[in-house]
Amino acid sequence: MVRPFLVLSFLLCVFGFTPWPVTIGTARDFWAARDARYVDRTAILTERGLRHIQERHWPDSDAPGAGKFADGITVRDLRDLIDEAVAKGRVRVNSHGRPGVVFEYDFGRPIGVNIQGEPASRLRVVVAPDHTVITAFPF
Repeated sequence: MVRPFLVLSFLLCVFGFTPWPVTIGTARDFWAARDARYVDRTAILTERGLRHIQERHWPDSDAPGAGKFADGITVRDLRDLIDEAVAKGRVRVNSHGRPGVVFEYDFGRPIGVNIQGEPASRLRVVVAPDHTVITAFPF
């Protein structure tokens, strides 16, 4: 099973479709990055994902180097932002060979601040292969 995938990835590289070796989570993620029709736009916000977001990206978080949501955000607001970003956003394979996909969406209005502390209207949502939200933050 591995050999055909390596051959396929090599051939795709030869024809200029992807760098080689391919560092992706799954074949499904590979095709999702090339055609949004193949993406399962499901994102489940678990307690673990919520806890991470609140610890690192909530307005009162002291975590350095992280985008923060606007004051007054609620868990319901966060779920709504994530749902809209996953439903309408651009999708790409997660970076650095990590499994999953990343959804990015511009709301056209401030939803928080980016790493530099400037107003941010875009949301990045990282979703694992099992459809659980790993993180979500303004950028």
